Amino acid sequence: MTTPPPPLEGKPPRTAADKVDRSRLIGGIVIAVVAIWFILANHNSAKITFWVVTVSAPMWLVLAGTFIAGMLASLMFTRVRNGKKTP
Repeated sequence: MTTPPPPLEGKPPRTAADKVDRSRLIGGIVIAVVAIWFILANHNSAKITFWVVTVSAPMWLVLAGTFIAGMLASLMFTRVRNGKKTP
């Protein structure tokens, strides 16, 4: 007769939720790296019109601002959808 191997000590086995969190982290890092690369590759000037006011700014600044605004909007809507209240 064979005996089962002793339980492994140390880290508990990863759950499905842990794998999803890790996948989201890796996906977020990939998106951030691609966004930063895109921002650095576009260094020309851009004109932006806010209804009446026209502003001229470097393209990297416009892209970085748009990326950050998108991240913040995503965080806000995710918290609302999950029913979490911000501290």
